[in-house]
Amino acid sequence: MLDLGMVRTLYFDPPPHDPERIPSREELYARYERDRFERCLLRGGDPEAEGLGPHGSLIGGRSKPLTLFHGFPELRTRLHPLPLSWFDHPRAHAPIVPPGGIPEANAFFHGLSCAYLAGMPDRPSGPLLRRHFRSAELSPQTWSHVWHVFACIRSFDLHRLIPRGGVSLYEVARAIHITGTRRGNVVSWINQFAVRPGESRTAETDSVSEEP
Repeated sequence: MLDLGMVRTLYFDPPPHDPERIPSREELYARYERDRFERCLLRGGDPEAEGLGPHGSLIGGRSKPLTLFHGFPELRTRLHPLPLSWFDHPRAHAPIVPPGGIPEANAFFHGLSCAYLAGMPDRPSGPLLRRHFRSAELSPQTWSHVWHVFACIRSFDLHRLIPRGGVSLYEVARAIHITGTRRGNVVSWINQFAVRPGESRTAETDSVSEEP
């Protein structure tokens, strides 16, 4: 259950950024509402008229108009992935080869290219897009291709990326870091597989499956 008192506390007094800490659900709600309030001001809107921040029930209490979200704050808030070193362990480096082998993996990336890069100049083939995801360096154009996939990918495809794409957990985490992806649902998904250096985990990638 969401601790509304903690959400209100964190709205007015957010903790300092810590790249090695996963924010709590309350912190994400507070951050999302604070972002909505600030974006309203930037576009010349009226936060009070729109019931944002302290002018809405989430932060201002029951006497204020009901706070309405058009998506889950946990998925819409911008997040930072945990450090890449947290994905640098043996199991994270082992790609999961799909039943159909590399041809199936290339076909999966072909589908990603068709779905999320349609209309882009020099749209990459499946094998080429898969190579971009596995690369430690990206040119401006290939950076744009990988970034756009992360920016648009649906949960259905995101959760199939490793078991169907024939890429390793480390390679996906590295691609997220290289592209500077901050999309909440993508970062939350990859963060769940992180292992703090020096700690052991018996099934780092066992839960990487096609199901959310």
